[in-house]
Amino acid sequence: MPKNDPGQVFLACRLVASFADGSRLLFDGVDEDQARQLMEAAQSQHGDITWWDGVTDQNYEHGRYYATVPSPPEINVIDLDESQNRPF
Repeated sequence: MPKNDPGQVFLACRLVASFADGSRLLFDGVDEDQARQLMEAAQSQHGDITWWDGVTDQNYEHGRYYATVPSPPEINVIDLDESQNRPF
């Protein structure tokens, strides 16, 4: 479970990008489109984007805040073999 400072705010999406000037920056948004727009706007100051991806760290998984990632589906296995249920 991530350890967050109660004063920290985590938006739903976080991207990371490397730029032509060698900088590597993080971009947060309420969704991926907003984070991507911020990332693309940074090209005017840092040059072309050379690489980008969704952040994976203690709070994010592939760019999505961990609390917004849905839980994996549950699978209930039922043993229909009646021989297991017969008295001896």
